Amino acid sequence: MKIAIISDIHEDIIHLKAALKMIEKQRVDQLVCLGDISGYSVPYYNHLDTRNAHECLQLIRSNCSYVVLGNHDIHAAGIIPENSPFFGYPSNWYQLDYQERKKMASGKIWLHEENDMDPLYTRDDIEYIRSLPEYVVLSTAMGNILLSHYVYPNLSGIGKTFFTYSDEFRKHSDFTRQKNCRLSFFGHTHTTGFLKVMHKKTRKYGFGKVAAISEDHAISVPSIALNGKRNGFCVFDVEERTLQSFSIY
Repeated sequence: MKIAIISDIHEDIIHLKAALKMIEKQRVDQLVCLGDISGYSVPYYNHLDTRNAHECLQLIRSNCSYVVLGNHDIHAAGIIPENSPFFGYPSNWYQLDYQERKKMASGKIWLHEENDMDPLYTRDDIEYIRSLPEYVVLSTAMGNILLSHYVYPNLSGIGKTFFTYSDEFRKHSDFTRQKNCRLSFFGHTHTTGFLKVMHKKTRKYGFGKVAAISEDHAISVPSIALNGKRNGFCVFDVEERTLQSFSIY
């Protein structure tokens, strides 16, 4: 069984279509998306003329077996996250004005209206996004795999925290085991190639590299959107327990 993993499209329809064509040649059994389909942030991206959140979402809906919410998707659909132990969202969060929310956020969470353009979704698009989970437990021949946009306790990437060292991922490792999963995949970091988080260290692999994957590994995958770095996707071979990243050309 081969699983293709994509993440962080950010309305980049050109590179999403290119990735899907490349993935088709890999003859994968499943395609999963780790969120942030929307989220064209003005300071970070240069595909203003070709951005198309609606078309990206339609392709994701028709091609992906599983899709999870990213922080930009949560904002676009006006969702109150279920998993946010570090910040208590009031039920009227989206009815508050920006200054009120900024004061309450205290720099802990992203306020995407500061940079994001309106994704121009249809009502049906919004309803679909609202139906998505914040994480998925995927059953495979080697055991369960946890899929999320980022890592616990910041599963959907709504908090302004990014981890670097292996010991910072301990809560995520505990959460992964609590969900009876053997390993996990996440996006959000826009890494080049992929990052493998192990018990006592992390290791980065460039595009085209192949790595052995075992229990308790947490894997950060690259972005589909191009934002100054090389972008791409990963393919996980469940039987061989190997992971390879592919750069989008």
